[in-house]
Amino acid sequence: MEARRRRREPLRTCVGCRRVRPKSEMTRLVARDGSIVEDPEGRAPGRGAYVCPGAECRDRARGRLVRALRARETADEGAREEKKLSAEE
Repeated sequence: MEARRRRREPLRTCVGCRRVRPKSEMTRLVARDGSIVEDPEGRAPGRGAYVCPGAECRDRARGRLVRALRARETADEGAREEKKLSAEE
């Protein structure tokens, strides 16, 4: 009888609450063309940051996202983009 290996799911840390969760439970955000956009498939090129799906974590992550993504925009612009993402939900 063959023992099958169970594949482990990668863990990611939320930028907002710093909680560690499985990657499938998180939302990936990417800096693209000077703005922060959601990456639902998780395949967009560039550095990504993960946030819990709740609005509370997105609010906390506003100032931290620019740094986490190593984006060239200011924190104010990052906050504006986050408001757009929150409004879409």
